[in-house]
Amino acid sequence: MKLLRAFFLLTFGLAGTAHAQVQPDHTVVLIMENHSLNEIYGNASAPYINSLLNNPQTAFLNQSYALTHPSQPNYLMLFSGSAQGVINDNVPTGIPFTVPNLGALLLQNGFGFTAYSEGLPSVGYTGATNTTTHYARKHAPWVNWQAAATNGIPAADHVPFTSFPTDFNTLPTLSFVIPNLVNDMHDGGTVASVAPGDLWVQNNLNAYIQWCKTHNSIFILTFDEDDNTVINKIFSSVTGQWIRGGTYTQPITHYNVLRSLEDLYRLQPAGASIDSSVIRDIWLKTDICNNGSLTIVSNLTGAVYQWQVNTGSGFINITDNANYSGSTTKTLQLSNMPSSAYGYQYQCIVDGTASYVTTLKFTDYWKGSVSTAWENPLNWTCGLPDANTDVVINFGTVVLNSNALIRSLVENPAVSLTVNSGSVLNITH
Repeated sequence: MKLLRAFFLLTFGLAGTAHAQVQPDHTVVLIMENHSLNEIYGNASAPYINSLLNNPQTAFLNQSYALTHPSQPNYLMLFSGSAQGVINDNVPTGIPFTVPNLGALLLQNGFGFTAYSEGLPSVGYTGATNTTTHYARKHAPWVNWQAAATNGIPAADHVPFTSFPTDFNTLPTLSFVIPNLVNDMHDGGTVASVAPGDLWVQNNLNAYIQWCKTHNSIFILTFDEDDNTVINKIFSSVTGQWIRGGTYTQPITHYNVLRSLEDLYRLQPAGASIDSSVIRDIWLKTDICNNGSLTIVSNLTGAVYQWQVNTGSGFINITDNANYSGSTTKTLQLSNMPSSAYGYQYQCIVDGTASYVTTLKFTDYWKGSVSTAWENPLNWTCGLPDANTDVVINFGTVVLNSNALIRSLVENPAVSLTVNSGSVLNITH
C-alpha cells in the first residue's frame, strides 16, 4: 500500500502508468490512401497488413466507411468532426480554423500530440506540396489550425517522420503518422501501389506495433477513402495490449474513430463526433462506475446461452438477480454493480463454446467542473472514488482535505495534486 500523508502543504505531479487501463499510454494512428477494403483485405500484395489480423490482439473492423471524396475532407472529418466546408484537395480558404479539433483538445487537457509526416520539408511547413519529397499538405489537416489563437496547433507539433522516436516511451500521448504519396498507396491509383505501401508499414512501424501489445498502447490503421466508389468501404484495424482480437461488424466511419479517441482520453467531442458512438466490444477491460451499469454482448451466436462469472475462483453460472439480467440470452445486463466486483470476468457459453472474456474495472475520472476539492462528488465522473476504484486525473488542480483510500492513481505530469496538512491519500495498488 502506498500512503501519501501531509503534515504540511504538499504539492506534486506524478507521472503514472495504468497497465490495465482502457486509456492507452500511447496511441498511433496511421492513415493510408485510396483503396477499398477488398483491395487490401486478403490481398497477397499486402501480406504484412493482413498478418496483423491473425494476431489475437488485433481487432478487424470490417464495416468501416469513409465519409466522402476526395481525400482532404476525410482527413478533416477524422481530425475535427467536420470537413470545415472543404470539398476539394486545395489549400482551404478562411484559415486558420478555430473550431475544436482532436490535437487541440489533447493539448488543452495536458496530453501530448504530434503529427509525423513523411517528406515534410521542415517542422511546421505550410506549403501545399513538395515534389521532391512527395509530401502533400492535403493529408495533414492540423496545418489548418497552425497559428490559430483558439484551438491552435503549434507548428512544433508537425514534424517530419524522421523524428519518429525509436524509444516509444518518448512518444506523445497520441500521434498521427502520414506516409508520403509514394508510400501511402496513393500514387498509381491501382492495386500496384499496395505492395510498396504494405512494405513501408512493416519496415517503419512494425517495431512500434509489437511494442504496443505489451505497453498499454494501441495502433490504429485506417484509410482516408476507397478507390472513389459510392460505397466508400475501407480497411480499419486496432492493435494493442488490451484489444480483444477478432472481426467486428459494428458499422463505423471516421466520426466513430474520432469519438473513440476522444472517449479514451475523456475529451469533449468535436463536431459531428458528438452524435457518433464509440467503437464497442474490442476492449478486454471495460471501465464502469461504482454502482454503475453495463451491457455485455456475446461475440458468439447460437441456440443456448449461459453467462458465467469468475470472481476469483473460476467461472460459475449466473442466474438473474438484482445485479444480472439476461443470463441465458446473448446479452447480459449488469446493473448497480458495486466496486467490490473489480476484476470480475464474464464469459458466455454458447452451445458449449466459451465467448470472449470481459473484465470489469472501476475507474473514476477527475472532471474538476465544480471546484478543486477532491471531496466534492460532482468533480468526478462517477462520484467520490473508493478503495476499489482506479483514479485518473488528466488535467487541472486537485486539493485533498481529508483521508482517502483508492485502488490506484494515474496522473498526468501537468496536474497539481495537493494533500493538505493532516490529510492522507492511501493507494493500495
